[in-house]
Amino acid sequence: MPTERWPTLVTALAGWRHPAWYTLHRARRELETHHVDLNLGYTTTDWSTSYVIWALDDTIATLTARDFPIARIEATDLDRSWTLAPTVPAATGPGHALLAWLSGRGPATHLVSEPRLPTPPTWPLPPTPGWT
Repeated sequence: MPTERWPTLVTALAGWRHPAWYTLHRARRELETHHVDLNLGYTTTDWSTSYVIWALDDTIATLTARDFPIARIEATDLDRSWTLAPTVPAATGPGHALLAWLSGRGPATHLVSEPRLPTPPTWPLPPTPGWT
């Protein structure tokens, strides 16, 4: 694909529009997520640090834009945190456990929170608003 075409908006099967370059990220997310879904021994703890960081950044940006009711997410093993809102609740835990919870691939029981965590929306989420 010519470099000048990467910013061109394309439409995903779900109807979301995003730049063509984002398709590569979507493909990686699909591969990692469905590899876990196969239940053949590959688990969320097998996700690479680089994937977890990217997927958390992407997912949390989208949740923030959609006013997801959580104040803060902290990945203790990645030394990273994201502030979404000024009020509680907050979720703290390993990055892979946070992403597993946000993606519906794991329970929130592996996370520290106060008070109870909300149920995340169905994942994957549409890309960050503003591309359509």
